[in-house]
Amino acid sequence: TAEGSLFMNDQPVPPDGLQIVLNPHPRESSVLVRADRVTVLDRFVAVVDEIRGLGFHQVNLEVVRS
Repeated sequence: TAEGSLFMNDQPVPPDGLQIVLNPHPRESSVLVRADRVTVLDRFVAVVDEIRGLGFHQVNLEVVRS
């Protein structure tokens, strides 16, 4: 979001909580990062980098245009 908020399956992810919500998932899982048009690019890139840093290498990107 424009505010930099993260959600996983429509549930809010607390700041610095990405590792907690992704840990139960196999590292071979595909992760979809979806951003809306007002998402700050730096935040978007930081989230993708964090996901990859956690060992997830199948990271897909989607920009929602609505």
